[in-house]
Amino acid sequence: MHSTRRKGGIGMTRARLGLLASALAFVLAAAPVSSGPAAPVRGGTLTIGRPVDAVSLDPHFETTAPGAWIYQMILEPLVTMGPDMRIRPSLATAWQAMSPTRIRFTLRRDVKFHDGTPFNAAAVKFTFDRAFDPRSISRWASLAGPIKGVEIVDDFTADLVTTEPYAPLLRSAAMVFAGIVSPTAVGRLGADFSRRPVGTGPFKFEEWRTNDRITVVRNDEYWGPKAHLDRIVFRVIPEESARMIALRTGEVDMVLVPAPAQLATFARDPGYTLAQATGLRVVFIGMNLTRSPLSDVRVRRALVMASNRKAILQNILEGAAGPSDGILAPGVFGYKSLGLDTLYPHDPARARALIQEAGFRPGPDGIMQRDGIPLTLTLITARGRYFKDAEIAEAYQAQLREIGVRLDISFLEWATVFTMVRAAVLDAHMFVLGWVTTTADADYTLLPMFRSDQVPPRGWNTWRYFNAEFDKLVDQARVNLSPREREELYGRAQDMIARDIMFVPFYVTKEIALMRSHVKDFVPHPIEYNQGFQYVWIQK
Repeated sequence: MHSTRRKGGIGMTRARLGLLASALAFVLAAAPVSSGPAAPVRGGTLTIGRPVDAVSLDPHFETTAPGAWIYQMILEPLVTMGPDMRIRPSLATAWQAMSPTRIRFTLRRDVKFHDGTPFNAAAVKFTFDRAFDPRSISRWASLAGPIKGVEIVDDFTADLVTTEPYAPLLRSAAMVFAGIVSPTAVGRLGADFSRRPVGTGPFKFEEWRTNDRITVVRNDEYWGPKAHLDRIVFRVIPEESARMIALRTGEVDMVLVPAPAQLATFARDPGYTLAQATGLRVVFIGMNLTRSPLSDVRVRRALVMASNRKAILQNILEGAAGPSDGILAPGVFGYKSLGLDTLYPHDPARARALIQEAGFRPGPDGIMQRDGIPLTLTLITARGRYFKDAEIAEAYQAQLREIGVRLDISFLEWATVFTMVRAAVLDAHMFVLGWVTTTADADYTLLPMFRSDQVPPRGWNTWRYFNAEFDKLVDQARVNLSPREREELYGRAQDMIARDIMFVPFYVTKEIALMRSHVKDFVPHPIEYNQGFQYVWIQK
């Protein structure tokens, strides 16, 4: 059995207790999945259908869920965050705060990487040096906080050091991106490590057929409880209807991102099990503030007021997601409702008036125009990366048409969308994206997504928002160790986001997996990246 007991460590603050309480509520809300005989059966292959392929399997460069779903079974961090959001031991057995800028980790002994390389403090230092090498564009580094590096105390003791006090440091170390890599494999494989990762986890990489499947197999030399399954196959099945048919026919055992309209039917069928937890991801349409006319806040506010988010939630998502009122999910420390329904209610008439205030007039075809040029915006989105992303884009396109704005949508593969939004120059007015606050702390979202120096490829300021006053607030909150003061600072920062609005939030995710009833003991995790399969087994 895996332990939920916390060892060593930093005292839990009142705010973190509040966060934990929220997280526990998530788990209590999730459907129980475990049933069947008390003793799991070993063996078998679990086949999972999902909409998109991974971009990479290197956690230093792939910080989206399609890759993390795979490598989080292969690469392990020092500590992990369980479905109850508690920090748990992993490759570290204990930890202790030595100062506001230093945590000391006691490392697990007698652990080997899949290639036979011994795990030790040198491997931990190698991993962090690689991720934070200024010569590389490590996406994890842009999300991890002010980490200076790792100092080796002895072979099985290592200090994680920051350049300044950083309240969420332990949660940062628990992210899936912090998985420890085999120094030998990185040296041997070079860039190919991103397609053949080597770690210490309960599963080993076996095969990746691009846009078809990725396969992992049980690590029989694993230091902890061995996985029950022999093999897990992640198949790419882009079309929602095809995934559901594959589940019906037994071609796959489980589907991720199932069809919302079919969930109730499957839930009533004893041949299937539905598991869900309230997630920490917000899915939104973002705006590129460097592209005219989106540099004008009146236009941006109009685009929010044109959206009928409630109708989309009811008619398209059909209960498979919750309402969103900001860039943070309610379960995140520092969350504050932006009050968008009050600030920017669905009001097409007012939206049209705002567009006209920005200098546009109705053209002969009803499309607003300025200087004879129609108001046409471009939007990029994947199809199936997030629940109903394409359908939401099309519904929003119709809603913008009502206020005289033409929206041209480009449906692209997820890897292409990812590459475009991560480019130094974004060649689109708008984009569909989801963001999960992986540490459950506001710092993870508000700084890398909005600070002025975090424009891609360095960070995730994909809207190109530049606000020195905002920067100052998130900088102050990052180094402040008082939860109450941090919440106040984050609240003021979110008020600025509401004022300068640059996205249309559509929903907070529910992490939903639909599976055949012979799949046992899958427990959904509020953080999409962390869905684990070590304890899953198949009732034969």
